[in-house]
Amino acid sequence: MNEDQPIVDDPTLETYNLDERVATFKDWLDHQASHYISPQAGHLFVVMGDDFRFGNARQYFDSLDKLIKGFNAKYGSNDMVLEYSTPSRYIDALGKANVQWPTKYDDMFPYADGPDSFWTGYFTSRANDKEYIRRGSHNMAAA
Repeated sequence: MNEDQPIVDDPTLETYNLDERVATFKDWLDHQASHYISPQAGHLFVVMGDDFRFGNARQYFDSLDKLIKGFNAKYGSNDMVLEYSTPSRYIDALGKANVQWPTKYDDMFPYADGPDSFWTGYFTSRANDKEYIRRGSHNMAAA
């Protein structure tokens, strides 16, 4: 379950944390941007949420709205503007920017989503899927 506390944007409250959360998010975005080609095109796609983030969807999206509004108020005119988007809008923007992507020849597995957190057993319960992905990866690399 998500351990994040809600974003509180009322400065009269003792639990106000908007400025801190916006600054932390800006640092995280700068770090993420250093690992991707897409910022060359002026865009960075950030997926917010996952399987474990929607125990309280209303609180989650209220906090996300506050984060976007607070971020844009602080950084929107200088560096970045946050907005809700879609994968197709992102891909369209990259296409217009004529981003040159490298060719990937190796397999993406084992995948890690944290230090020492490898997904090597991800397809263990679906052995056929793992085989299909390996064959597809080999065929794609050979092509």
